[in-house]
Amino acid sequence: MAILKKLSPLLLSILLTGCYEDFDPRIDTTPVLCLNSLITAGSPIDVKVTRSWTYTDKNGEHDHSVTDATVSIYANGIPVDSGYLPEEGDRIRIHAVSPSYGEADAEVSIPVAPEISDIDFSTTVTHLWMEDYQGWGRNADIWFNIRISMDLADVRETDDYHRLTYTTFNHQGIMTDDEEPELPSSGAFKANLSGGNFDALDPVFYEQVDPFEEMMYGSDYCTFFSDRLYNGEKKPLFFGFSNCFFSLSGWHGDQDDLECGWEVTLYSISKSYYDWLAYTVQSEGIIFNDFSSFGMADPIWGYSNVSTGAGVVAAQSSRTVTIDIKDFLLHTLNP
Repeated sequence: MAILKKLSPLLLSILLTGCYEDFDPRIDTTPVLCLNSLITAGSPIDVKVTRSWTYTDKNGEHDHSVTDATVSIYANGIPVDSGYLPEEGDRIRIHAVSPSYGEADAEVSIPVAPEISDIDFSTTVTHLWMEDYQGWGRNADIWFNIRISMDLADVRETDDYHRLTYTTFNHQGIMTDDEEPELPSSGAFKANLSGGNFDALDPVFYEQVDPFEEMMYGSDYCTFFSDRLYNGEKKPLFFGFSNCFFSLSGWHGDQDDLECGWEVTLYSISKSYYDWLAYTVQSEGIIFNDFSSFGMADPIWGYSNVSTGAGVVAAQSSRTVTIDIKDFLLHTLNP
């Protein structure tokens, strides 16, 4: 037994040292131009020109700017200046030249904005508290879920890609800078809407994220999709928000005080934008990437549509719709 105790550390050291080996990947690390641009229909084109750098290049990590590059922009084959406002359907080419880092080139077409119709929503109250204060008005807290639907038209002859974003808006009531404002006899109105959690209720949102991953990581990854499941058909799109919260104080019955809800923007995006979003989903926290961190899956390579392999040039156009919940709030506060 004493011999085994002496041999164990020796055997262990042999096993451990046998795991290491010098390795030279022989990868070309010469810096190249990097182009990044998200082109939006109706807005000036902004191009960021930088250079690539390696993991061991600490200077490049903090400063990878390029000061000697010349950038040319072409719309449908015609040179344009920086004030050009691109239109839906335009083919945009960006070409950059740097004496230090060479040339880079990328092209993208600006998609046609999505056609949206038949917007509808339904709400469910999950918890309600209300109390009236004489002279101060009504105070209330409302917790609720909302389910939204809209029809999205699709063209069979093209592969279409989309992305959905949203933000809340609130009525701007009378506010003071004090932490606990002194309310006048008529009451000072204050209201706020918290938008809750995004719910991806439609199968199209799970092209890149399966339901188990959505359960583990949330629906923030599930906001882009293609027309692969409904090509050429009108698509009813379903999504919503859960655990929404509306709070008000000092309300005296003015319906305009309840103007609030969501601004929902649906984008048509270029394939390059879709592919880049798909890459970010795979590289920023999804289970597959967690496994690859431990050597249990293949590494994920970055995405680029630039000639040098560095950067992304993408395009988008959009439609925005308003989901106003004033009537829902009015009915809830006056059952």
